[in-house]
Amino acid sequence: ALDYAHASVIVHRDIKPANIMILNNGEIKVTDFGIARVMASSKTQTGVVMGTPSYMSPEQIAGKKVDGVSDLFSLGVVFFELLTGKKPFAGDSIATLIYNITTSPPPSLREMVPDIPEMFETIIGKLLAKDKSLRYQRGIELADDLQELRKVL
Repeated sequence: ALDYAHASVIVHRDIKPANIMILNNGEIKVTDFGIARVMASSKTQTGVVMGTPSYMSPEQIAGKKVDGVSDLFSLGVVFFELLTGKKPFAGDSIATLIYNITTSPPPSLREMVPDIPEMFETIIGKLLAKDKSLRYQRGIELADDLQELRKVL
């Protein structure tokens, strides 16, 4: 769904569990494109926070132009939380949370869930990379890796 939106030059900007629905037939839908923007104009106005802080990418927090790679970072936060029951970045205040998202590495997935296949940690690590160039550049790349993971499970 995200790859389709990104190919249509749309960035969601608020990927979080509440915006991912699983239908009765097992299909997964991404909902609430209320703050989505065309990528060419997706820079947030100065001083305006758009999105849910715990799921924001470092560049979104910094108010830089966001693209599909930012949505994939947010999806990485969702995946991490799904696998561990905890968000990868936390803080006692919004300032601490923002600091941790922009500078701190996520906790080791395998330390939190020792029996999880190593490939999960590789995928989540790539999704949560601080440097955008090290992340998945397209949702289809992530989908391909998840299909490979599914084969070994």
